[in-house]
Amino acid sequence: MQENALSPLYNNDITAEYLRDQNRPHFSDEALATFSPEALTRANENEAFKQAHPATGIFRVAAEGSQTRDGGVIVKGTLGMNFTLADGREVAGARVGDYAVYPDGTEAQILTGAGEANSQIALVGSRLSNGDEIINTPQGHLLLLQRQDVAWPDDFLPAAEC
Repeated sequence: MQENALSPLYNNDITAEYLRDQNRPHFSDEALATFSPEALTRANENEAFKQAHPATGIFRVAAEGSQTRDGGVIVKGTLGMNFTLADGREVAGARVGDYAVYPDGTEAQILTGAGEANSQIALVGSRLSNGDEIINTPQGHLLLLQRQDVAWPDDFLPAAEC
């Protein structure tokens, strides 16, 4: 995580403890005792999946204010989802097709993202039309979790031809 004057900026770096937290059971035994049989079956299936496929990494969702390696900033997100930042500002999520604007006024389009199955969400790690890459995001709430032996779709952050 990096800091700026307004709100923290988040990247895809996380701790081993964070990953371990993603593998811990979501519900207590007391909560599970209150579930319907169908809900209990589903919860047990989800827990078994998490244990069989532990978390190995993350991809944070890019938003307005996300920065690129070469100094660009996403200034207008069109994902249709907003985030409230730590400083109280609201920003829109970004998607493939949105633009980063650079200090010299040039723009580059976001070319890669989480794929069609994930609404073409732009991610920290998305590539832009000028060869640049999104390196952080001001929102720390929404991310995609990578799990061991679970493949992303073929259109998830594909190599971009710039």
